[in-house]
Amino acid sequence: MLLDKLSEFLMVEQGGLQLYRVVSARSTQPAVKKQYEEFGRETAHHREVLARLIEQVGGDPSYVSPTARLAQVKSEKLLESTLFADGLSQQELEANDLENVLLAETKDHADWSLLSQLAQQVSEPDLRKALEQAVGEVESEEDEHLAWARETLAQMCLTMLTNGPAPSPERWVQTISGPLPPIETIHPAPVTEGLLKPALQEPWQEATTVRAMRAKA
Repeated sequence: MLLDKLSEFLMVEQGGLQLYRVVSARSTQPAVKKQYEEFGRETAHHREVLARLIEQVGGDPSYVSPTARLAQVKSEKLLESTLFADGLSQQELEANDLENVLLAETKDHADWSLLSQLAQQVSEPDLRKALEQAVGEVESEEDEHLAWARETLAQMCLTMLTNGPAPSPERWVQTISGPLPPIETIHPAPVTEGLLKPALQEPWQEATTVRAMRAKA
């Protein structure tokens, strides 16, 4: 079970490293870009620490557990969300990138916190020593990663809300959600009482890029 979890944690670090490479490449804010690059280097080191820990407890770092495969899918979905850029401003793109970092670092931080707790409970001396050594190298940096992502995202969003710029008027006739079935098919209970009046706009319009492609065709 421990080797399976360590395989998962290693995959989380791998996904985090890929994410940092993507977001640092397109960030236009020098301070944020610099932090991404630094955290990316630290994440690469965390990956090395986990690989060493896996070997110390008798495992193979190349083994991919079922939960590691699941972690890989989740990481890929975070990366995939960076492609949904239609209609977003540069500020919104960077906020989305940072939100993905926050999500990834929340999981990463939880993994190392778990290893820290495990190190306090195991009775086998060699295992305890290996866990303590790994956690000692990484945990403080994980604390920094998570705190920075949370605080910087909040400040970034506050800046957008208070200083703008406002979205273009054309955005108000577009939505990004697909058409929904009638509420009765989703939830049988009467959930309409007390709700706001329905919006006057249509609930679904194709994205600008899709409409443009249709026009060219």
